[in-house]
Amino acid sequence: MEPREHLTKLNEIMAKKQVLLREILDCTLQQKEALSRDDFNELEILIAKKQARMDAVDRLDRQFLDHAEGLKKELGIKSLEELPARRISGTVQLKENTAGVLDLLREIKAVDDENTACLEKKVADMKEKARQSNSFKKVSAAYFQPRHGLTNPYFDEKK
Repeated sequence: MEPREHLTKLNEIMAKKQVLLREILDCTLQQKEALSRDDFNELEILIAKKQARMDAVDRLDRQFLDHAEGLKKELGIKSLEELPARRISGTVQLKENTAGVLDLLREIKAVDDENTACLEKKVADMKEKARQSNSFKKVSAAYFQPRHGLTNPYFDEKK
């Protein structure tokens, strides 16, 4: 395969990856909304949807690595950063696509970090409520124990 063909494939892969990352960003934003409504069923669906997109991105990454290795081998370079010196068409587009992917990843990470913090807070709140509930049950059980065959000591039962 010629270097130009490898670059074309790399750019196609990066364009597909951007589409998938936009979908992941959309899922992440929807997760934020579901968390704010405490809709954990929808959150679970969104996590599965997001995971499917992430798996597709992983497959694209493997394809990207294969074509990048082929390109480096054909050109006899060690890094894709040496491409601009070769002045092959598609190099500038690859750099722009890579920058776009990195921007999307940063945005996804920022929203995902917010979601993680929110979810951790909700879990901590639930743990506290469960602890308080268990504490209430213990106190309640201590006060409302049935008296097993004990008579009331303040009443005289003589006839």
